[in-house]
Amino acid sequence: MQTVAIRDLKNNPSSMTKYLDEGDSVFVTRHGKPIGITLPLNDDIFSMGVKKTVAIELYKMEIISLGKMAEMLEIPKQEAMSLLNSLNITWIEDDVESIKTEANKWL
Repeated sequence: MQTVAIRDLKNNPSSMTKYLDEGDSVFVTRHGKPIGITLPLNDDIFSMGVKKTVAIELYKMEIISLGKMAEMLEIPKQEAMSLLNSLNITWIEDDVESIKTEANKWL
């Protein structure tokens, strides 16, 4: 995902459209802090839905945890893991207690 400052966007709108044309999502920032996101319109966006796409992108960028992604999508964490698997996205369990429980299975 790319980042474009709102100042740059105002002065040069093609700075964002270039990334969108390449299929990249773009964070719009003000003073270095994200204030918005733009997504390229393609078949994936329409078939997966914008909410799901944003949640997955935020997870891939490590902005939100797996649990938060599941919460955003209003699905169980296990279903979120399956969704990421189906998209070939590597995931990691973010809950310390779950990690300990899983580790104890192997000890």
